[in-house]
Amino acid sequence: MKLRGILYYSVLTGHTVHEASRIGRRLALACIDALRVAGESAGPADPGRLQFPPRGKPHYPGGPQFSISHSLPLVACAAVSHGDVGLDVECDDAVLRLSLATISDDAERTLAREIGVRHVWMAKEAALKAGGGTIEHIGAVRVFAGGATFRGRCYHECRLTLADDRPAAVMTSEPGVPFEVHRL
Repeated sequence: MKLRGILYYSVLTGHTVHEASRIGRRLALACIDALRVAGESAGPADPGRLQFPPRGKPHYPGGPQFSISHSLPLVACAAVSHGDVGLDVECDDAVLRLSLATISDDAERTLAREIGVRHVWMAKEAALKAGGGTIEHIGAVRVFAGGATFRGRCYHECRLTLADDRPAAVMTSEPGVPFEVHRL
């Protein structure tokens, strides 16, 4: 099977967080449909099969791994043909500075001075999502240039640029995943 990643995103105006979550689900279905393996049913992914367990990683049984992130005005979903994936987009720098100061180690603070606080925070959150953790576990994620570790697993970073030069961080368990990016 060819290694492949896809990211769909939307830029919202005047939407609530609840509406952004609903749009995130639609983006997840679009990603799942785009990565369907030959031989599966030709019909679109069934929205009823999307599972969002409380405090757990969302998934589509039998489908590719996906990760949704929203930070208004952006909503995005990344998916990979195989392996784990985590995605983060952030639009608010003020929160990031306060959070990173309290959860990062010296190496991560040095990296933040080199590549920016936003990038380090997004890498941490993307690795956390790839590993199926919740925000309480973010202090256990260790970020380094090009990747991160969490729960004994190594994740590989792919930085992407979305609308208005807004960055996105994707972490995958497989190295070198090529991502297609589409605005919907």
